[in-house]
Amino acid sequence: MGVAATEEHYDLLIRYIETLREWNSKINLVSRKDVHRIFTYHIVDSLAVTFLIPKNARTADIGTGAGLPGVPLAIVRPDIHMLLIESIRKKCRFLDFVVSELGLKNAEVISERVEALKPLGCDVILSRLTGPLPKILKYAVPHLKIMGTIIIYKTQKVSAELDPKTLQKLNLTVVRTVDLTLPLSLIPRRFVVLQLEEKAQTHNTSAGSGKETSFRARRGISSR
Repeated sequence: MGVAATEEHYDLLIRYIETLREWNSKINLVSRKDVHRIFTYHIVDSLAVTFLIPKNARTADIGTGAGLPGVPLAIVRPDIHMLLIESIRKKCRFLDFVVSELGLKNAEVISERVEALKPLGCDVILSRLTGPLPKILKYAVPHLKIMGTIIIYKTQKVSAELDPKTLQKLNLTVVRTVDLTLPLSLIPRRFVVLQLEEKAQTHNTSAGSGKETSFRARRGISSR
């Protein structure tokens, strides 16, 4: 999956898993059925998008919950600045503890609903196992830089959620999709990368004609 994890990274991931399991007995961070597959599913899935995040990117994980995918990515990608956005206070206490305990100087916990925040100016926004896609995109777009990207963790059924009218309204274009089967768990995954385009510009087609035309977001999904 293009993940260049060092021994130090691996040790930090193990410490994160151990801490997550310990706290999960007190507060609900992951479902009980997932406690024994945190590495084989959640960590592997989180890290699968590593190659889609540019170097030194200002990145936000919205609705991060237990820190997935944000914490594992912050561990193996110390070059990026990771914003862990979560509105549930008890989960934020866990995230604050993890960031401090693991010494993740490139991670920052934001205890707030994403729609209530001022624009964050992100290069990349991540959304994994969160709510309805149209709502996610609506809340994410104000926090993106122009030409920034939103990376969505989905299944092959995601096409039904990608309404062309919604994408056009938000000035989003699907620039890449990646289909793969996760190692170890063998779960199929589709990652969709959407890019924020500049707002449509209008201009006259000919002098004095009064007619305007606009650039429209490309529609559909491009695979690669």
